[in-house]
Amino acid sequence: MVEVKYFIPNKSRMLVSLLGDKDVRNMHQIHVNLNALVIELVVSHIPCLIEAADVVIDMRDSGPSQNVECSRRSKIFSKGSLSNFGQVVEKTRAAIEEQPSQRNSLDAWKTSIEGVGQKFNDVETLRDTIRNFCIANCRDFVFVKNDRLRLTVEYAYEGCEWPIDIVKDIHREYSVELPYHQAWHGKEVAMKDLYGHRSKSYDRIYWYCDAILETNPDSIAEYETIEGRFKRLFISFHASVVGFIRGCRPLIFMDGTFIKHKDGGVILGATSKDANDDMFPIAYGVVDTEIDDNWDWFCRNLKDAIYSCIEWRSKQITFMTDRHQGIIKSVPKYFSGSYHSYCFRHVKDNFKNQVLVHYCASERKRLLDLLNAARTELFPK
Repeated sequence: MVEVKYFIPNKSRMLVSLLGDKDVRNMHQIHVNLNALVIELVVSHIPCLIEAADVVIDMRDSGPSQNVECSRRSKIFSKGSLSNFGQVVEKTRAAIEEQPSQRNSLDAWKTSIEGVGQKFNDVETLRDTIRNFCIANCRDFVFVKNDRLRLTVEYAYEGCEWPIDIVKDIHREYSVELPYHQAWHGKEVAMKDLYGHRSKSYDRIYWYCDAILETNPDSIAEYETIEGRFKRLFISFHASVVGFIRGCRPLIFMDGTFIKHKDGGVILGATSKDANDDMFPIAYGVVDTEIDDNWDWFCRNLKDAIYSCIEWRSKQITFMTDRHQGIIKSVPKYFSGSYHSYCFRHVKDNFKNQVLVHYCASERKRLLDLLNAARTELFPK
C-alpha cells in the first residue's frame, strides 16, 4: 500500500493526501495561489519498498508547459532511489485501473441519494439505494419503519457529533485532513446562516407567545426577562388541558431536566397518562435554573391552566415528583387537598447518594435490600 501526502505551504503545515488526478491539480493550484515555490511530499509504503521518504518538487521557473524538476530528501530510515518512487506511482495507478467497474460503482453509490423529491421505482430499489449510499459514505443506519407502505431510516448513532462527521466527509471527498476546531467553526457558521444567530432568536419568543394566544384561544404563554435577559417561559395549550381533563387520569408527573446547550437552562414539564397508557403533555416551561422560585411560578401557572375549567376546580389530583423542595412547597400551596407521591427511582437514588455513603459496604447492601423489599411489599407486581 502506498500513501502520498503533501504539506499545505502555510504555518499550519497540514498534511493532505493525494488520491487521484483531481488532488494533484488541487495541490498545484494551492501552491500557485499561495506563491509557494516548493511542494513537499511525504511518501509511505508498506511493507518496505519505500518505508518513508520526503519528496520536494521545485516549482521555480516552471510554467504550465514546462517539466517540473524533482529532488529528494531521504530520511535516515528511507530506502531506494528516486526511480523507485516513480515505479511506486505507476504500480499504484495500474492497480486502481485494473477494476474500473468497481471504482465507478462506488462513485455512483456516493451520490445515489439526491435529496427531497427523488423518486424510486419501488420500495426494494429504495432500500438497496440507501444501503449502497451508506456503504459508500461510511455510514451506519437503522430502519425505524420498514414495510410496504412506509420506509423511515435514521443514522444508527443517535446524537453523533457533527464536527467529527464533517472531518470524515472532507477527508473522504477532498483528501484534506481538517482539524476538529476548524470543522466546528465551519458548522457554527453554516448553522448561523441557516437558522440565524442563537442569541437573537430569544427576541422571537415574544412573537411566538403572541402567535400561541392568537391561534390557540384560552392557552397560557408567559414569558419573563430580567434586564433584557431570558429568565423563564411557560406554555400550556388549552387543547392539551382539555385533553387531560376529558381523557386522562387525574395524575400529573412533574420533573425538570437540564438543557445540554451552550446557553444552558432547565426544562420543567407536567405530563399525564392517557387511556392507552401513553404520555400526555399538559404544560412545559423553560427556566434559567431549577430553584424553588421557578417551581412556584410554574405551579401557579399550571393551576391557572387546569382550573380554567370550572368543573375541575374541586377535583383532587395526584402528583408524582422527584421530591425537589420547590415542588414539595408549591404543590400544597396551589393544589390544596391533592395527593403528592414520589418517584421510587428518585427516592432510591437519593437514598444511595445521601444515606448509604455513611455506611460500610455490607451495611449498604443490607439497607438497599430492605428498601427494595419494602417497595415489593407495598407495590407487588
